[in-house]
Amino acid sequence: MIDAADDREGGALTRRERSKRDKRERIFQAATDLFAREGYSAVTTEQIAEAADVGAGTVFRYFPTKAELLVAVMSEQLRVGTERGLSAAAAGATPDDAILALLDPLVEASVEHPENTRVYQRETLFGPGPLQEGATQQVAQLPEAIHRILQLHASQHPVRDDVDLRDAAEAIYATMLMNVVRVTSGRTASTDLPAQLRRSVGFLLRALLGIGEDS
Repeated sequence: MIDAADDREGGALTRRERSKRDKRERIFQAATDLFAREGYSAVTTEQIAEAADVGAGTVFRYFPTKAELLVAVMSEQLRVGTERGLSAAAAGATPDDAILALLDPLVEASVEHPENTRVYQRETLFGPGPLQEGATQQVAQLPEAIHRILQLHASQHPVRDDVDLRDAAEAIYATMLMNVVRVTSGRTASTDLPAQLRRSVGFLLRALLGIGEDS
């Protein structure tokens, strides 16, 4: 039973709501740390529960499956990467540096534990539930963020005027995604991914928009 003093007042959270939020954040942080350190398969929900100091049943109350928990973790990392990339562009970073920053969390996950990214891609494409829908929306923001970076650069520097910036953003995004897929499918060494992405992005910026040709 919630005390009357704990009822929502002026938008404040109740004690029960604060407790639920705290548990969810502890579970989320524990999973973030464990997935990054051990990889998806090596981590159990019991380990996550122990690290979060909650019961195993509590983990499933907030995240029905381990896969959904990974989706939530990596979607948040992509959100942070997107913000950093856009902030870098606004602060004057080159388009390639800003674009690469968008995918930094996904690249780091792919290099350390390719399986994390493989599971995330699978669940984003085929998994049910609101977390997967949210993940799909987060991934869809990446080409839009690349488009915004290109727009910002084009507002301050000359670029080829015969190429649509949105089409260029989609092409850059698709190429970057294929580079990641090659790693998660075992076709390319994970350690080669950062350099390959930089080559691909640099090539497309030059070929499509002429960015970097005079440098």
